[in-house]
Amino acid sequence: MAKKKSKRTIVGLPLTPTLLDELGALGNFPPSSEDFNPAGNWVNTYRIWTCHGYRESGNDNVGFLRIERLINPQRSLTLKVHQEVLQTDALVNIIEATVDCRNNQLASPIQWKVSSRFRGADGKYISELSSNNNSVAAERLDRSTGDWCLFEAVQRLTFEKAPLLVFDMLEGLSLLKKDQHLSYRGLYPTKIGSENIPLHCFVQLGSGILPCEYWLDDHHRLLAVVSMNKAYILDEQAEKITR
Repeated sequence: MAKKKSKRTIVGLPLTPTLLDELGALGNFPPSSEDFNPAGNWVNTYRIWTCHGYRESGNDNVGFLRIERLINPQRSLTLKVHQEVLQTDALVNIIEATVDCRNNQLASPIQWKVSSRFRGADGKYISELSSNNNSVAAERLDRSTGDWCLFEAVQRLTFEKAPLLVFDMLEGLSLLKKDQHLSYRGLYPTKIGSENIPLHCFVQLGSGILPCEYWLDDHHRLLAVVSMNKAYILDEQAEKITR
């Protein structure tokens, strides 16, 4: 007799914080603080979670993203980025970046250094897969940003309907995605576990990207970034969970 296949339920809906909670992806957000200053020095760590399209299985934590914001004496800002993502065959891709940014609405990159390395299942780095990129932006690129820079910039935006932010985006600080649009969608009453948490949503649409939603609390902390089947979820334990 053929083995009966286990029933799997298709998710069938766009990922939102409420649905992420239903799928067991959220856990508990770090406690909210009225002292959080998005324009100050801070460190945010996000657990990277992916969905394979079913409620019961195939949904996994695949890595983490840590972004540290530092204010410079020159009134610019620096972002230090560390990301680790599990690939096939137990390979881990490790990306480290230092990005000097203008202290403008989009945190436009001025100059940056990015390194990419791969670590094998044996814990050793594979030198032939390593790369480094040191770049300087052209003058007057005030309407440009990077995908990691947006994690910083969106926390400084006001929670109100305003004209679209139009810009070009460097994905991974290397691949140019032109004609991007970011706008405030509104405030959404959201139930996470037994707690009601009002969340503010910004949405990014543009050429060459999947739609992306940024979810923030009342104190302007970025709690989650969701794009198609992937979510970045604010989690102080993300490095321990995914390493």
